[in-house]
Amino acid sequence: MTMDFDLASIPQAASQRLQDLLAQSNFFEIPMVNDLRVGADEHAYTITVVAGNSLHTVHASDSSMPRSLRPFIEELTELVEATT
Repeated sequence: MTMDFDLASIPQAASQRLQDLLAQSNFFEIPMVNDLRVGADEHAYTITVVAGNSLHTVHASDSSMPRSLRPFIEELTELVEATT
């Protein structure tokens, strides 16, 4: 499943929450190609963030994602489920 979010087009509270979680996760410091071992019954994620002139992509799975990234992924998953 692919989903794009423009923070300017979603409610301000959700936008602010995503921005806070993004900052807390140190997203732009996570290596671009993370170890992407995907086991049975796991999800794989490819997350790309464009912020101003910065562009960064992270690949992760349920078991390989950095702990700091999990709250951001969970929030994105909730937004996807709410919009589909």
